[in-house]
Amino acid sequence: MIVTLSHQKGGVGKSTVAWNLAVHFSSILDTRVIDLDTQRSLSVTNALRQENDLTPIQMLHFNSAEELAEYAASDTPDSLTIIDSGGFDSAYNRVAMIASDLLITPISDKPFDLMGLQKYEEILKSLSNIQGEVIKTHVLFNNINPAMKRFGDLVDFICMSDHFELMVSILRQRVDIAHSVGEGKSIKEYRIFSKADQEMDDLFGEVSTILNIK
Repeated sequence: MIVTLSHQKGGVGKSTVAWNLAVHFSSILDTRVIDLDTQRSLSVTNALRQENDLTPIQMLHFNSAEELAEYAASDTPDSLTIIDSGGFDSAYNRVAMIASDLLITPISDKPFDLMGLQKYEEILKSLSNIQGEVIKTHVLFNNINPAMKRFGDLVDFICMSDHFELMVSILRQRVDIAHSVGEGKSIKEYRIFSKADQEMDDLFGEVSTILNIK
């Protein structure tokens, strides 16, 4: 199985979500991470994890989009690969999008994210035309102000598109999330039963249901 955190816009929280998914699912099944972000955020976080005497996550790197495609073609249901795509449009990212069993696109409640989502929809339409099937991403509200209850235009736009499906889970702004990553930990390893931990648990459950992970 392949799960890709994907958005051509940077700074939406792809790496943080990918990291927490990877740490959680690594305790359940064989889990690898492909770090396509030019900043190599997850590779750095994994190094911090080792420094703190925690079991590292298996990291994979590829020298070309063709190598990534070959890896994806050999994917099996008994393992999980989580891809942290870069915040830009590239051959690597498009291969990941096409190969994925689940695409997740984090967005915040900022006005610029609506414009970014519109651009991302154009990429999904283009790939769908090439593949001859509708490629859909699951949109995740992430880094949301805790006081924010209504999402207005974002929800309307998401619901009108054939390429978007809104996730039930919502991840809000929590100080614990930034602190946990700084120690190479998942939020659950940093502070269990916190609000951030509870919200992340909701996401784990939703992803498990979509992918039928027992």
